[in-house]
Amino acid sequence: MYERFFGLGDAPFRLTPDPRYLFLSSKHAEALAHLRLGLKESSGFVCITGDVGTGKTTLLRAFLAELGPEVTAAYIISPALSTLELLQRINREFGLPGTSTSQMELVDTLNAHLLAQHQAGRVSVVVVDEAQAFSMDLLEQLRLLSNLETATEKLLRVVLVGQPQLRTLLLDPAMAQLNQRITLRWHMGPLRYRETVAYVRHRLAVASDGKAARLFTVPALRLTHSLADGVPRLINMIAHRAMLAAFVSRQPRVTRRSVVRAYREIKAVPLPGTLSVVRRAAWGGAGVAVGVGVVTLGVPLGWFRDIRRPVRMETTPRPAEVVAKTAPVVPPAEAPRVEAAPGAAEPAPAATAAPAAPGATAAPEPAPALPLPSPVAELERRLTALDPQASARAAAEAVLAAWHARPLADDEAHVPDDLERIAWRRGLED
Repeated sequence: MYERFFGLGDAPFRLTPDPRYLFLSSKHAEALAHLRLGLKESSGFVCITGDVGTGKTTLLRAFLAELGPEVTAAYIISPALSTLELLQRINREFGLPGTSTSQMELVDTLNAHLLAQHQAGRVSVVVVDEAQAFSMDLLEQLRLLSNLETATEKLLRVVLVGQPQLRTLLLDPAMAQLNQRITLRWHMGPLRYRETVAYVRHRLAVASDGKAARLFTVPALRLTHSLADGVPRLINMIAHRAMLAAFVSRQPRVTRRSVVRAYREIKAVPLPGTLSVVRRAAWGGAGVAVGVGVVTLGVPLGWFRDIRRPVRMETTPRPAEVVAKTAPVVPPAEAPRVEAAPGAAEPAPAATAAPAAPGATAAPEPAPALPLPSPVAELERRLTALDPQASARAAAEAVLAAWHARPLADDEAHVPDDLERIAWRRGLED
């Protein structure tokens, strides 16, 4: 629809695994090198894993397309198979009869074919896509096929490609024999920001013969990478809808606003929970703004808990007081009673204190309570020592934790300048 408007000869962001659009990031190039090396080594299996949408199938198609006449390959993608159906499928992929219902007959036919290919100097390989969906019985059947060999090398190479669950499956004790035969392993992760920029421009260059590689502005590319988390499939989805939005608005380049509109339409990263996205955006934005404002003003989280309340001070008895209390007290001798003369005035009673025990010292007066620090002075001190950037980041972290959203990443250090991008990246805006 928009190809002619932007000067493209093809739709650059289709989701089909077209090998022409293969972009070799460092991770993809390493995975392709492992696949090529697996053809030369006949000692075991090759296992390639990758997250959903990272381009595993596109890489496989490119690998199969570059195979020469010296290699014959069987490409298996359907996991809903029995062991009999798997053998029938492999035989048919190699151009052999695959209608027999006898597993022994199918294996014998395959073994004879592999021996003939080996004598002719050709290599045979079975490539299994979406291998994480295979049952243990199917994986065990593939291991048994790898036993087809001569005295010096294996007759059949096996490549397993799947999602990260495949690695977990291979760690099962029942898969120990197969896991030990995997000699080459590689995991494909998402793209970094610079790789995302190169990926988008590479696909645009392929679709336009190098004439329209810079249709996306730098802010649009940055936001696309953040929203897609570097996953090629999500990048394709967002970029396609962003180009459509720019076409509708008659903009010659795809801007950040077009990417925002595209993300609103596809909702590539739905959030869990019961609140709607609009309500989460409103409350999340308000919470981030309030948290950043409070912390920036110099009232860090938990400050009010640091103000001490008046407490009743209890003095701890000193060693001398302990001696005084534990020493035996000698009662004073009773003074003789003197009869007062008749008519004499009654003398005022004199207050007498019992003499202290020998070696005891008088108990000192309890120390007066220290005055509490002034809240105003404490606030001034905190304001002086406050780091606004660190406080804003702490507030944003607290709000994201309250919403059960992902914490801030290393590239999200500029808070509050990046609040909009942070919210969009986690689906907190609509």
